[in-house]
Amino acid sequence: MNRETDVPEGRDFLELVWHQEEECQTETDALLPNLGKKAPATMIHIGTVMSLLDRMASCWWVCRGGDHRVEYLCGRALNDARAAVRLLRFGLYDESLALSRAIGETANLMQLFTMDRSALDEWRDATDQKVRRDFSPYRVRRRLEGLSQSPAITQERYALLSSRATHVGPHTVPQSHNVLGIPFSHSRVQAEGILVCLNELATPLCVVAALGAILLDLDKDTRLRILNCARTLAVHIGGATITEIDAFHQTLRD
Repeated sequence: MNRETDVPEGRDFLELVWHQEEECQTETDALLPNLGKKAPATMIHIGTVMSLLDRMASCWWVCRGGDHRVEYLCGRALNDARAAVRLLRFGLYDESLALSRAIGETANLMQLFTMDRSALDEWRDATDQKVRRDFSPYRVRRRLEGLSQSPAITQERYALLSSRATHVGPHTVPQSHNVLGIPFSHSRVQAEGILVCLNELATPLCVVAALGAILLDLDKDTRLRILNCARTLAVHIGGATITEIDAFHQTLRD
């Protein structure tokens, strides 16, 4: 057997990868209803919140005019969430978590704007250089702390998402969402990966929806509906998170 000639390349390799992803997606959809009570409910409530964000981003209820910056933040979070769900179902858990990290940045930014409306005007008028300097994830967290607010996405959670799913370092191990820490370079269903990705997506998504409803100054009934849906999603977030999964795995190994 000639190993080189038997390895798929070009379109053949893409077809192989797509087939693996589709198989993983089918297996994930079949497994999810059996992963306890919270996980399948979390996915359903994520869908509801995403639907609300779609309407918030597209002026479904009312168009306020202006620069639509808040609407664009809702739309960006929505698109990140859509991609995160798809990647989760494909078994690309690291990449899904990277997008949840991005939604977390939006959540903290919107929290700052809610607590300090002048910060929204400052951000709107800021140059790219000023945004990088004064509205970086670190600076936003510090500004929230200066307002005696605990950031929705804490430094611990953000750092773990960065080191595990975003930044490449000497300890990077791809798709190792299992008790043995075995890495995978292809789509493979891992229950812990599904749970952690669901919970890490739900955590910032409910914040973005709730704060978006406030910042958009929607009518009382619509605002309350969105807040209730965001709260419902929040209470269904399970314990398998980026901040807790290592301790869980250690318990199993001990």
